[in-house]
Amino acid sequence: MSKKKKKKTQFNGNKSGHNLLVPKVFFKRIGIRPIAKPEEEGSLENMEKEIQRRFGQDIFNKVAKMYDDENPVSGFDVYHSDLRLVKIWYGVAFYRLCDIASRLAELSIPEKLNILDVGGGPGHLSFWLAQIWNPANIVVADSFAEVGTEWAKRLKEHRVSFIASKLPELEEIGNETYDVVILSRVLSFMPELNLPQSIPDWTLRSYLKSKAGNELYTKLFNIGKRLNDIIVHDGRVIVVDSWSDFRAMLIGKAFEAAGLNINTELFTPEKVGPNPSPIVFTKSVKPIPLKDIPRGLSMVIRFPTGPPVFIGTAACTIRNFFNGGKTIDRFEYEDTENQRKGYNEIVEKEGLLLIYKATNDGIHNAWIFPGICIWKIWQVFNEMKNGVEPENLSFQKEIRYENFNSPDKG
Repeated sequence: MSKKKKKKTQFNGNKSGHNLLVPKVFFKRIGIRPIAKPEEEGSLENMEKEIQRRFGQDIFNKVAKMYDDENPVSGFDVYHSDLRLVKIWYGVAFYRLCDIASRLAELSIPEKLNILDVGGGPGHLSFWLAQIWNPANIVVADSFAEVGTEWAKRLKEHRVSFIASKLPELEEIGNETYDVVILSRVLSFMPELNLPQSIPDWTLRSYLKSKAGNELYTKLFNIGKRLNDIIVHDGRVIVVDSWSDFRAMLIGKAFEAAGLNINTELFTPEKVGPNPSPIVFTKSVKPIPLKDIPRGLSMVIRFPTGPPVFIGTAACTIRNFFNGGKTIDRFEYEDTENQRKGYNEIVEKEGLLLIYKATNDGIHNAWIFPGICIWKIWQVFNEMKNGVEPENLSFQKEIRYENFNSPDKG
């Protein structure tokens, strides 16, 4: 009995099967296959071995010669000069690429949009976005337009086009506007920015007053201003990067000054962290009772897995530190059976939220959270106001709220 040969499914733009909506399947189908184990991703040694295995020693020698000491070209530029090498470059970072693709797939995006992928390289992510977001058009702006155009033709992907244009000016875009602008791992790799992971000074204030800090802030502001110019009034800027608390706060504040606000309704703040993840900016957001959203978001990244809890005089002292902050919510209650009166309040200051509880018989409790958790805190507060036992909620690994309405446990 003869074995039937499996029919090979060809990638063909809109006619792709449902299985192509799985990142691993999709990227393998367009020619990017895993070369290294997740813990070995980014290894130059793995890339060199793969070139030798696929193309032989002669091609390997030619590639090596392109960025030797006499010809100082970056490895990134070399590997993006040829479509075969592009597939090796992203094959070494295959699992990270799939993770970024999955994070973008979680975002809710309306259909039929014009999208600009700034710094999108040869278009690997844009080919994925064309599958999951059903856009009318995606334009990739980068230096590698020639290689990207070749790849799009081979894939018969007519929804993705390329222009040779780069940040911060994006001159070739002119006065065009877009519904969505993507920057995936662009800002942290721009040599002219050289974004630090942590505050390179004693304090954030002193760093921003320094020459280096002021120059970096100004560059980020100019980028934010340019991005603001090229999105429509209800458009979105999605920045995917490896976030530290400092990066989130600095970029957030610079973009905010340029008219782009962090929109916490359009992504999950708790997932922002060292692994590449998206932060969404828009020109306007619904009113949120936080003075400093960038700082509140930055708190999430390195905050303890459980809220710091203070009891008794320690709670009273912490409450004094929050004097001058903004009282977001407060309610009083009375337990006639036990002849107890008390109040609960939420106070925001410097991106932190204080939940404070006091009773007339000496119970004082205080919990501290990142300010960006305000929506969850409000949910608990509303339950408490209605005399309902609040359900456990989670933030990061686990933050439990069960003690909020039980002053006896203080």
